[in-house]
Amino acid sequence: MNRLRIFSLCVPLMSLVIVGGVCAESARQHSADIQSVTIRQFQNAIMKDLQARIPSRDMKLDVQVVFPKTPLDVPAGRLTLDVQQDRLRHLAGRRAFRVRVMVNSKPIKTVNIVTSVSIRAEVPTPVRWIKMHEVLTAKDLITTTVNLQTVHPDIVLSPDDILGKRATRSLPPHQPLRSSFVAEPLLVRKGDRVMIEVRRGGLFVQTLGVAKASGQSGELIPVTNHASGRDILATVLSSGVVEVQF
Repeated sequence: MNRLRIFSLCVPLMSLVIVGGVCAESARQHSADIQSVTIRQFQNAIMKDLQARIPSRDMKLDVQVVFPKTPLDVPAGRLTLDVQQDRLRHLAGRRAFRVRVMVNSKPIKTVNIVTSVSIRAEVPTPVRWIKMHEVLTAKDLITTTVNLQTVHPDIVLSPDDILGKRATRSLPPHQPLRSSFVAEPLLVRKGDRVMIEVRRGGLFVQTLGVAKASGQSGELIPVTNHASGRDILATVLSSGVVEVQF
């Protein structure tokens, strides 16, 4: 009788052990079927996308994910994060990205990721106000570390790209420059006395004239010929020299 009682008590205990083992095995199986997309993975995907869109590796890019705060569970498999590009020209500041999550090339979910993006770069900036048509010299520029709110493809990263060029607009101090803000210096200004050169075959003639417009090297400007009084079109060759071709 005592043996039967002991046996009956053991049966429920054994059942609990077996059921507990099945639950543990089920949990392990469930875990193996799921993977988590971490906030760092979203951050790295967005960082890679932005890095490919800025014009220079010298720019220091930082991306911080503001939302979401928790990982995303998706089915296990080969994970791909596709950052969908927008048409905004600015890259820095508070930005929202749509990231498509794919597993084994199959779209699973598109997630809205809110980020804070900062871009820093060392760029040449004016040390003073530069007036329109002033020619930039080394003493006019200083290298400044700046936070860029907008990254244009023509942003000036080296002073060598703008030294000796003239400003096409007023340039404020300590602000990044773009290549469209400068141009080659004017070799001839409106009202300047110029030497007009005429070349045709072996013929070479020089005469004086007056420029009726300003121009840089290679530009075509109107010039008044002193000898004839006629207005002609001439190509700017160098400082004070233009050429007429027939």
